[in-house]
Amino acid sequence: MSAPHPRTDLESPMRAHAAVAILGLTGTFLLDAGTPAFAAPSCADAPLGAAGGYAEFVEGDSLRYSDSEGAVAVGGDARFGDPATGQGFSIGDKLTATDLGKLPGKHSMVVGGTLHANQVVLGKGSGRYGELRQSGGDFAVDGEHSKGAAPFDFAGEFATLRDRSAGWAAAEAKGSVGRSGATGQLLLTGEDKKVNVFAVNAADLQKASSVAIKVPAGSTTLVNVIGAAYDSGASSFYGIYLWDPETGKYVLDDYAAGSAQFKAIRSKLLWNFPNASSVVKNHASWPGTILAPNAHVELGRKAGSVAPGHVNGSVIAKKLTSVPGAETHRMAFAGCLPAAGAPSKPITPPSDPDPVVTPLPELPDPKDPEDVPVRPSPSTPPSDTPSDSSTSGPAAPGNGDPSQDPAADGSLASTGGGIAPALVTAGVAAVAVGGALVTVTMRRRRGDARG
Repeated sequence: MSAPHPRTDLESPMRAHAAVAILGLTGTFLLDAGTPAFAAPSCADAPLGAAGGYAEFVEGDSLRYSDSEGAVAVGGDARFGDPATGQGFSIGDKLTATDLGKLPGKHSMVVGGTLHANQVVLGKGSGRYGELRQSGGDFAVDGEHSKGAAPFDFAGEFATLRDRSAGWAAAEAKGSVGRSGATGQLLLTGEDKKVNVFAVNAADLQKASSVAIKVPAGSTTLVNVIGAAYDSGASSFYGIYLWDPETGKYVLDDYAAGSAQFKAIRSKLLWNFPNASSVVKNHASWPGTILAPNAHVELGRKAGSVAPGHVNGSVIAKKLTSVPGAETHRMAFAGCLPAAGAPSKPITPPSDPDPVVTPLPELPDPKDPEDVPVRPSPSTPPSDTPSDSSTSGPAAPGNGDPSQDPAADGSLASTGGGIAPALVTAGVAAVAVGGALVTVTMRRRRGDARG
């Protein structure tokens, strides 16, 4: 069996020994089959500090295009938009009046250093920056904006975030982590109704073809990814499934995917990369908030031809860059976590999982045209229906109702990126999980750069 994780003050004095879940999957690997109980922590009022109010919260520099539905804060210099390719950057279109009321000065855009701007559109709120440089194009910033000091201390906020990230990473894991074969699907299963904690080696996550998470509705999910680097573009990573308690099925994450219970689980999902210096995500939609306070986070990578993908949550990073077409959506972390401090012991990767029984069926290869018919998005979708299309030219606010929570309304924000992602259907895979036959429909975004 895997080595036990270090105890912390979050662990209950009582230990609940669960029987090993066979899951009906021979060749699957499990971690922590007999994990100790994780005591429900007292919830910090703002576990992520000031970062909790932003879809993008960056300590250093940021290079962004296309769209962020929420607020954006950058401690260093920001390059938003690209005049050479006609890219713009839209900010804050899905913010509500309540959201803005929680932001210092109602600033939906904060840049501590110099803002190099090309066709930046503030859909809601105002902008604050140290200096402004128009990098080209028709205009720099559309919306209320002014020069001034940042309304909070980025260095102080990130010092606290690093302590909390390390403290959460040292929490006792509760739940099982299974893997089918040497590569293949990772399966994270938790039963606690309040908080489920998983420990995953970054190398294991990187070689997984997909991830499936099953936790009770209403619970917080903390996935601690331990390792110096993670790159989902290093292998054929197809996406992340969440169990939808309302339908009793695994659902591949996408903007409007799943029921209200599915969206509630997504909003309470935190991916914690406590010691990573590099995190790269590919075309797959990513549910939940990414906390990587020591890392350069890349939403796509030009050098490696990694296509963009959207984050249905927030990104908290030391540095943030993206290729055109990548978006962050206003689906802030709403989970329950304590204000944990730095651990007394070094964080170590989880032990290798032990083999159990049969492999999961192979997932269809999205590169196979017979398995993956491409359905192009309509060029001008109605404003009240979900869309995966992007608009070319200057960034512009979306047409969604600002009073609605995007986690519930299913509409997509407009984007100024030069990428027009299309839904890609990768067939239907029957996956046996816990003895149940689950029908899984895989979808994948694919974008082609426009000249």
